[in-house]
Amino acid sequence: MLQYLDDETIASVAEQNGMLYNTGYSTEDLVIAVRQRKKIESEQVEDEDGQFESAGELRREEYEKLIQTTYEGPESRDFECVRPSGDSSSLRTMGIAQNMLVKRLREVRALKSFVRVEAPGLSDPDNRKASLSLGKVDWLPAIEVIGEGVFLRLNEDRLMRWESLSNPTDRARVLHHNHTIHLRQRTALLKKSPPPESPLTSRFILLHTLAHALINEWSLDAGYPAAALRERLYVSDKMAGVLIYTATSDSAGSLGGLVVQGEPHRLKSSLESALERISWCSADPLCMEAAAGGADSLNLAACHACVLIPETSCETNNAFLDRALLIGTPDDPKTGYFHDRE
Repeated sequence: MLQYLDDETIASVAEQNGMLYNTGYSTEDLVIAVRQRKKIESEQVEDEDGQFESAGELRREEYEKLIQTTYEGPESRDFECVRPSGDSSSLRTMGIAQNMLVKRLREVRALKSFVRVEAPGLSDPDNRKASLSLGKVDWLPAIEVIGEGVFLRLNEDRLMRWESLSNPTDRARVLHHNHTIHLRQRTALLKKSPPPESPLTSRFILLHTLAHALINEWSLDAGYPAAALRERLYVSDKMAGVLIYTATSDSAGSLGGLVVQGEPHRLKSSLESALERISWCSADPLCMEAAAGGADSLNLAACHACVLIPETSCETNNAFLDRALLIGTPDDPKTGYFHDRE
């Protein structure tokens, strides 16, 4: 939306709506920040898969904020991230390098366009995305979400050792192959070239499945239904984190029911319970031994009885999941990142 607004319009809207009242920021500060964001968006290279953007520049900025403690200041009105007060050493032994309490966050969601039949990809041509209006307008329908969340970062050294094992890599390669086929079929339908290659990795599948397991667990403990929680993944060679946050548009999203789950003793208990819960599925052994499952065969050991969640809570429509990468398989427990949780 920002690319449609010039500096004068941005300044005028901010002043008329009192957006900067009592924030400590000036109109000029806002205009400069918008210019920087426009520059990032114009230079950002789309992910090769055209489907998920867990390693984009905006995610990297968010990731840097999430791994640091925020202090009292103008920005703390919309975002507050602090370290837990308890001892996190027990989490370190489980492979969690850092856990942060996001006591307050603000998200604005705007609707730009719509498509039918198939979900859109980032690399879809503009003519596939239908406009919301017949004429050109300088506004978009949007909602503001105020909430809270918990951020987790995995231990990079342990993660790299796990990624070097053959079984996790082999399982990820199956989904990588299936995803590449899906993308090439989609490219052919859209008459685009060259066909993209899937960037799917074992790291992404691990973090994604972990997010689903915790959302299901916290929907029982935190007072929010699973549909009111959302995931946000931060995955690249230099990132290995996941943010789980409330997705409600009223003040109930910041009452503390979720953020308290990030305290070390509660998080350890939740993580152990979540891993125990997904260690057995009512559809086993078919679920665990499945060669492929889900839409377009983009899942392995994952079904509605174990790790799937409401699609509105998932960034990739319940695709790219495999609980074996969390807990291992009966034949090879070390396939799981948390195989030594006992």
